[in-house]
Amino acid sequence: MAVRSSATIAGLGLILLWALIFLPTLGKLPLIRSEAMYAQIPLEMLESGDWLTPRLNGARYLDKPPLYYWLNLAALSLGAQPENTVRLVTFLIGLGEVLAVFTLGTLCFSLRTGWLAGLVLLTSIGFFALHLQMLADHLITLSLSWSLVFLWLWRRRPRPWQMAAFFACVGIGLLSKGLIGMFFPLVIGGLFLALTKTRHWPGFLLNPWAWLGLAVAALPWFILMEVRHPGFFQFQIVNEQISRFLGHRYPADIKPLSLLTFWLFILVWLMPWTPFLPTGIATLWPQRRWPVAQEEAAGLLLLLWAGATLLFFSLSFTRIEYYSLPALPALALIAGRRLDLYLDRPDSRAMVISLGLYAVFLLGLLSLVPFLEQTCTDNRREFDGMFDQLQPLVYQAAPLLAVLSALLFLSCWRRRPLLSLCSLSGISLTLLYFTFLSLWLLSPHLSDAWAGKILKEEASSQDIIVMGNIEEFEYGMSLRYYGGRPILMVQRDGLPAFGFPLSHQENYLITPDDLKRLWQGPQRVFVLMDECAPEAYLSEAQTVKQINGKRLIVNRPVMATTPLHVPPEPLSLRHQP
Repeated sequence: MAVRSSATIAGLGLILLWALIFLPTLGKLPLIRSEAMYAQIPLEMLESGDWLTPRLNGARYLDKPPLYYWLNLAALSLGAQPENTVRLVTFLIGLGEVLAVFTLGTLCFSLRTGWLAGLVLLTSIGFFALHLQMLADHLITLSLSWSLVFLWLWRRRPRPWQMAAFFACVGIGLLSKGLIGMFFPLVIGGLFLALTKTRHWPGFLLNPWAWLGLAVAALPWFILMEVRHPGFFQFQIVNEQISRFLGHRYPADIKPLSLLTFWLFILVWLMPWTPFLPTGIATLWPQRRWPVAQEEAAGLLLLLWAGATLLFFSLSFTRIEYYSLPALPALALIAGRRLDLYLDRPDSRAMVISLGLYAVFLLGLLSLVPFLEQTCTDNRREFDGMFDQLQPLVYQAAPLLAVLSALLFLSCWRRRPLLSLCSLSGISLTLLYFTFLSLWLLSPHLSDAWAGKILKEEASSQDIIVMGNIEEFEYGMSLRYYGGRPILMVQRDGLPAFGFPLSHQENYLITPDDLKRLWQGPQRVFVLMDECAPEAYLSEAQTVKQINGKRLIVNRPVMATTPLHVPPEPLSLRHQP
């Protein structure tokens, strides 16, 4: 009873810390270009009443399964102010990941390991920064984490409900981002059960009733989508998943990271706890390859978890910085276990090695800042010039981080493990605070909220809104969301492009010639584009507002007139002679 009470108190402590870190940020940051689509699709579902087919800017968007949209749709249906609650579902998913790490760490090792692992995950830079974005990858991470919790429970004492819960998590993953959500738990779980020589493990993974339940729960949406939209299955499975992995996806609008950069981001995401990974991995590495000893099974599970996910994306020809998210809970558990052992043995050489790596890693990051800046700029145009704006924050954070780092080294030398842990926690919270300030400072670069809000106030129902420079149509949805009305996009050099064939009415892409005709036509046209306009006539246009290299321009003066309530038909204008 006392153990259960202690676990409850520890879990409530993590929930409180989560609330103190995340809830104050609600409504403080606008939706950036890469995430606004996850708010816009549920909004269009709510407005149209069609919860089956995801639509984006009025066109079918079949790239991803719908579960993440449905969850955000449920939040919108509550009637709360979207500006303040739009990321609440993502925050709650993050809490679920932290509790899964806490539960698995407690089951596999000890209550203290579980709590420390939850602390590591919750206060790491990547977990914080990426959970301030709406991403379907968060659901993959959540479903994978809890599937391995139920797998461990089944292995310890098999019960039918544990198997059902495992496959329910597999179904959630499948409905979140497709095959990859099913692939990770089955492969990691299968390898783990086989390498530990668990009895009856084939019956667990190949149970016909479990697979029947998974099919009944997850397949109807895929089948209905194929019936309603012929060719969906080929597009969703082949183009969006298999071809994406092989680097042959159409359209080729994603600029993948190099393997070195991808791994560098992994190390950055877990800061300031990254230096504990090498010694943590060494501690958990099994001494016997097969079958693995029972006392080493927990370490094997974590190594398989982190290794399988990171190896998968390392082999993929499409790598994005947040694809490593499913591995973060495993890495947090490895670091948490190493910290727990340090509290028991403060004289261990592992802590000295970890602190040495901490110093080396910090110096290495400072030297790699120009490389990271160039990588970000090459990946997205809007990152150009951002790092210069962050220098004042760096100068503010540096003295505090230096003091906390000195305290960390001193407490380690004096063998004060609790003080060392407090110093590390102070460093992590300081990094989170300045990470948030950085995102807030850069939000005008990353979001088109400012332009969308101007359009909502100034544009009449007859005016046309155009996104002038963009490679991926998803990145225009920040303007669409905050503008509150459909937009057109200019296609240059074949981008943006739709992977799934759309009807004439759905297609909102126009050519530069179409833009010129609209610009010289009778209707007022607003265009959001970079300062360096490709067309000379746009360079001389009236600027409504200009922020950080982006301009909102208009072909006719913005006048305070009463708009005519005539529904516009901008999508058909480009087809007129």
